[in-house]
Amino acid sequence: MRNGVIKSVWIILPIVLFSLFSCASAQQKQNESRDAKFYNNRGTVLGEKGQFDQAISDFNRAIEINPRYIKAYNNRGIVYRLKGQYDRAILDFNKAIEINPLDAEGYNNLAWLLATAKAPGFRNGKRAVDVALKACELSDWKDAEYVDTLAAGYARAGDFDNAVKWQEKALRYPKLARPSEFQQRLNFYRQRKPWPAE
Repeated sequence: MRNGVIKSVWIILPIVLFSLFSCASAQQKQNESRDAKFYNNRGTVLGEKGQFDQAISDFNRAIEINPRYIKAYNNRGIVYRLKGQYDRAILDFNKAIEINPLDAEGYNNLAWLLATAKAPGFRNGKRAVDVALKACELSDWKDAEYVDTLAAGYARAGDFDNAVKWQEKALRYPKLARPSEFQQRLNFYRQRKPWPAE
């Protein structure tokens, strides 16, 4: 009987150890995910305060913890765009798109940069329109910000009729966060000027 118990222990022990390891591994992944979110969220707050270098440091840490965390790539790209480091911003937006080609945010961020960059060498209205259309399609045309980006792309491409059309549609979305900005851009497009003006 004693040998039977010992054999049972040797059969059950690996199963128990595997279960414990699996639980610990799942817990570790959950903790890492929370840590990545913490650094991403703190980076977002720092970026909103204009503390760009500290924000980038937090986004870097979030990406180290979770290299597939597209929100951190998008947020770091936005901060790089605000700093005028467009090449780095484009890399981050493209990385977010590469990780999840069905997530509209990366496309919208890239299109906005291509339509509105202060450095003329980074502007590309035609490509901005193509990328913004993808963002709008992926979001089922339900996001006013993405339609606003599409209008900016058309304006940068010199197609002011479409810029006005899509900006007017963006203004009709309920619960706009910044209707005065949308209206200001519409006024530019009606004057046949891209935003920001050259």
